[in-house]
Amino acid sequence: MGRDPDRGPAGRHHGAADVIDLLLTLVLVGYAVSGFRQGVVVSVLSLTGFLGGGALAMWGLPQLLERWITPGTADLRRVVVIVVGVLAAASIGQAVGVAFGTRARSHVRNRPARLLDAVLGAVASVVAVCILVSLIAGALRGGPAQTLSRAIGRSRIVSAIDQVVPSSSGRVFAGFRTLLDTQGFPRVFEGFGPERIRAVEPPDPAVVRTAGVLAAARSIVKVSGLAPACDRSQEGSGWVVARGRVVTNAHVVAGVTRPQVRVGGEGRAFDGRVVVFDPVRDLAVIDVPDLPAPALPVGRDLGRGATAVVAGFPLDGPYRLDSARVREVITARGEDIYRTRASVREVYSLYARVQPGNSGGPLLSRDGVVVGVVFAKSLDDDSTGYALTTSEAAPVLDRAVSARTPVGVGGCAAG
Repeated sequence: MGRDPDRGPAGRHHGAADVIDLLLTLVLVGYAVSGFRQGVVVSVLSLTGFLGGGALAMWGLPQLLERWITPGTADLRRVVVIVVGVLAAASIGQAVGVAFGTRARSHVRNRPARLLDAVLGAVASVVAVCILVSLIAGALRGGPAQTLSRAIGRSRIVSAIDQVVPSSSGRVFAGFRTLLDTQGFPRVFEGFGPERIRAVEPPDPAVVRTAGVLAAARSIVKVSGLAPACDRSQEGSGWVVARGRVVTNAHVVAGVTRPQVRVGGEGRAFDGRVVVFDPVRDLAVIDVPDLPAPALPVGRDLGRGATAVVAGFPLDGPYRLDSARVREVITARGEDIYRTRASVREVYSLYARVQPGNSGGPLLSRDGVVVGVVFAKSLDDDSTGYALTTSEAAPVLDRAVSARTPVGVGGCAAG
């Protein structure tokens, strides 16, 4: 069989990353020089205004634009408007800070004190710029400009900043990041670095034609519903874990008041109620009492190189089976579906094409047994997707049968 064609970064992304590194170096040096000249008094007030203006825009822009911009819509113009808006607000805040800082610094006349003031000014300027770069890079990493997203992931300067700026800082402006994110999935990993894509043999296309995989179709459903809070419809996939109980991703039903399921994506829509909602694992269970579909068996986790099948409804289309192969099983440190809390999950990295709409669908073995739950795709590689292992999903699956009381589903998810 052929080699994995998608392993390793593309050359053009390295070239774009070099450009980003050059620009960031110039910005950092420029602000360091400016901070040295202005001193810490002016710099702190200037940068307080700069960060304050930028933060105000990051907080306010999502609320201002959400009325006519649907989160997840791939629109590069939206990214440009938002980034320019943040920088403009930051610049206005900076100008105000400089005005106050210049007046305050005029009272510092001692030479050693002015030298210390200058050095601290340079340090303060660099720190502030690093924080702002971290916030903007975190938002653009999941944006619609794929080349830019992947270049950010390979930028050495951004990576260095990522090591020193706390990841929790980005959670303060989760709404800003959500507005720019168009992937349709939650983030699997924290930080901005490139994902590790392990090379394996391509998937076996014949696996989608086994008797077990074909029989599983009668237990796989399309999940849909309206999320009034963000005025959008949401679609995904799901599978029957027990009589009248459907497993899907939490981000598929987040904010949805009345989820509906269709067996095979066609025919009658059955109303359901969410009875388990885990935003950290990104899993949910829907109670659908009248659903006439048998449960799928749940098996053990697969190992590296194992053959599998991604089953579901990509792009809200018809039922589709895609062959897959396990690249590796990893512990992924990322965020919950709202990007407000850290999450640590055991996941499969898959050589498979995963699209929005596959979310919540089962990862099947060649025998048609559920061995995972699909929930995300790679930011860096179009032929890599991610699924929760059955071990990771077990706490939710164990509650699927006994849970009977409807639970809250929060607001619309990030991604």
